[in-house]
Amino acid sequence: MFDFIVARHVMLHEQSLAPLFTKLTEEQLRRQPTATMNSVAWNMWHLLRIEDITLNRFVANRPQVHSSGNWQQRLGIPFGHMGTAMALEDVATLSQQINLHELANYQQAVYAQSAENLAALDHQRLNYQWDEAHMRAVVAGEAVCIPTITEGVINYWGALSIGRFVLDYTQVHPNMHVGEIGVITGM
Repeated sequence: MFDFIVARHVMLHEQSLAPLFTKLTEEQLRRQPTATMNSVAWNMWHLLRIEDITLNRFVANRPQVHSSGNWQQRLGIPFGHMGTAMALEDVATLSQQINLHELANYQQAVYAQSAENLAALDHQRLNYQWDEAHMRAVVAGEAVCIPTITEGVINYWGALSIGRFVLDYTQVHPNMHVGEIGVITGM
């Protein structure tokens, strides 16, 4: 099962995400079909931020790619959190301001470090639950989400095992956003 997850993670990045930067125009990447919809760029940034946070800070207990590479400045946006429950105005700002070249570089950097983390993962840890102090220190202390949802994120993520983190944030969550990207590009 784990080999399947790793293979699907490779497909996600190499066949679904990376090609979007050459297949779609800048306008297509930035466009929000309606005022209440996300852009392709926002979806990619968001799923990468969550993969970076979950697979680095929790699964591997390593620094995020985002914080170790000056990515917020490189991406040219004022947001370092993961984007969940982001205000519509902020989605529009991010969609128009994000540096798409650097977003492609961030995608490659997150993918590379996530692949390392998955390869090094001790499979005996897959059923482990999280230490609440660590969960709280990362979610609240590193401001990975907007303040109004901090406790909800701590409670939700705190109930997940390492194995569930791996499954949800290499497969379920990103594929949901890839589906949303498909809808957006079809509009």
